Amino acid sequence: MARRDGLQERIRAELAAHPKVDVTALTRLVSKGAERSALEEIFFFTEPSSFLDLCHGILREMDNAFLSSSEDHQEQILRFLSELSLWAQSYLPEWRLLSARMHEDDVVNNIQLKDLAAETASRCMRLSRDADMPTGRLMASWRKDVAARFAAEGVPDSRGEAVAFVGTSLESYQRKMAAAMATSNVQRVAQMHARGETLTEISNDYAAFLDYAMLLGASFVTCNPPLVDIAWVADPERWDPVVDEIVRGSPGATAAALAAKVTLEIVLSNMRMLRPVFLLTEGHTGYVSLQVNPKNHDRAGAMISEAESIYRDLEGKLGGGVPNVVFKLPATHAGLIACRALTAQGIGVNITVNFGMFQHLRFAEAIREGNALVSTITHMSGRLAFPVRDELLGKLDGLAEDGIDEVRAREAAAWSGVAVLKRLHFLLKSRGYDLGRVKPLVASLRVYGGKGYEALPTPVPDISEVIGTGIITIFPNVRHAFDALLPMELDPRRVETPVPDRVLEVLRHSEVFKQAYHIGNPDWLEEEDGRFRPDRILRLEDEAAVVEWLPVKNTIAEFCASYDAFLKRIESRAAITGKPLR
Repeated sequence: MARRDGLQERIRAELAAHPKVDVTALTRLVSKGAERSALEEIFFFTEPSSFLDLCHGILREMDNAFLSSSEDHQEQILRFLSELSLWAQSYLPEWRLLSARMHEDDVVNNIQLKDLAAETASRCMRLSRDADMPTGRLMASWRKDVAARFAAEGVPDSRGEAVAFVGTSLESYQRKMAAAMATSNVQRVAQMHARGETLTEISNDYAAFLDYAMLLGASFVTCNPPLVDIAWVADPERWDPVVDEIVRGSPGATAAALAAKVTLEIVLSNMRMLRPVFLLTEGHTGYVSLQVNPKNHDRAGAMISEAESIYRDLEGKLGGGVPNVVFKLPATHAGLIACRALTAQGIGVNITVNFGMFQHLRFAEAIREGNALVSTITHMSGRLAFPVRDELLGKLDGLAEDGIDEVRAREAAAWSGVAVLKRLHFLLKSRGYDLGRVKPLVASLRVYGGKGYEALPTPVPDISEVIGTGIITIFPNVRHAFDALLPMELDPRRVETPVPDRVLEVLRHSEVFKQAYHIGNPDWLEEEDGRFRPDRILRLEDEAAVVEWLPVKNTIAEFCASYDAFLKRIESRAAITGKPLR
């Protein structure tokens, strides 16, 4: 059984043992095509007092080597310099270089970073004028990457928009990327967290494009079978060979066993990207959420065995380091048993398929009793809001006598998930829970527009109205919509502001909402508003009833269907490699 202090000591030891690099080592990394590794060494593992000298040294080295380098190496140098300039303008320096928490007054300042970014960009533009072919290849790769990200963000004509975004020169791409970061509302939330104004951390609700999300401040990743599958589809050139190698190395394996191995590789790639954040924060953030087989939602033993096995594999792949992973478990009775067993061992969890107070509070209690450094309680806001909406719209004739029309019903439904999350946050905080260890996480965000949503404070209340909660995990299309809004006033403790009374007056007519909002436990609340008492009070022990509750039923069904589609894709790759599956 791992204790929290023991886990943190292992993390501190790993950070302390990280080797220091010099200009020669960085140059070698760039020449091997490991530009990101070189940047990580500079931004995450270099003392602020040495940062500028190291950067200027590598700039001189790149400049001196450029003309005599091969075209491939020239492309690597240009990519590295472009990224160095962008990283200096992003959120990433907050983790160490700007961190007064770590270094007190011995930090880099924003003026120095701005000057470094400008100098690096200028040098990159100058070198590119003598390297047409490497520059053209680099820009082509950017167009491809941006088009894939825009497609995930739901941008119409993603390829055409990517061409326009990258432009006709390295300078145009640099300018567009810098502007996107500078005007990002997501990054503004992350900056508030860095200043200690809000608890809220930003998470990437996707298994791909974490590199871009980290530029905006993301420090967490949530994923599930459909998102792992999407990551594979988004970058087949990278993942097809990985999957093929797994298939060839596992003769006679089942599709489910291969799915676990493929998921592990995709999750591990995200874990490695967040590893520096995990180390620098001593395990307070920097995690990737890995979902166990959703078809085992009612089998505690199977979920425990799967998580324990994967955890041991990850320890091995990380050279004995503490895995920066939390295991996504369903908020069922079997999930509660698994939660207790895993957190007792110091293994973090992320509770999913989770909508109601009867789920949230039981898991909060179990997590607090455990030994994990961090666990999260995911509130699937939009997946609650839509069943509430459909229920209210289905009874409009009866609601008309209370003055409730379609517009009021839609507005209230959009608030429903927010209302439950606000209640959860209030209760945990009032009971003295450590919200840095038991973190409420809001997921399944929605973008609301059109008739019925004009009265909402923003089109994304799942973000704007819950800032101050532990983590907000954001799907690319929602992030794009939020960042497309004009800069707005963001309240760092908005989660503490009550839901409007007019909204609750409508929501009391929804049985789905009442089942989610009602606490039903005097240990948490002695007296409740009778308007929100459901016809049937759900308890986790009534497993059959919980699984049939509409938000849970719909989500489990979707996860299982997506898991089956993932297996089909693996079977197709196995057929291509000529390796039959059991």
